[in-house]
Amino acid sequence: MSSTKEYRFKYNPREKVFYDEWVASHESRRGKSHTTLEYLLAVDPNKPMGECTDRDDDVAALVIQWLGSPVGVSFLRDCGFVPKEEL
Repeated sequence: MSSTKEYRFKYNPREKVFYDEWVASHESRRGKSHTTLEYLLAVDPNKPMGECTDRDDDVAALVIQWLGSPVGVSFLRDCGFVPKEEL
């Protein structure tokens, strides 16, 4: 899994935080258990059967990274979430 938008990390460090956390949690489960994404994409969420592709991994990572962008953070605020530093 890799970010197709790594160049954005320099200007939007929060995106890197979101991306790095997703990758760490995703990779820590790989091989031991199914990942969150595998459960989300499974036809039967109780029995993931490998429905998750590399492209699915990349798209999910990009969406998670986007949540750390200024527009993504604004979206989260609109949903009622507030960054820790603003509490």
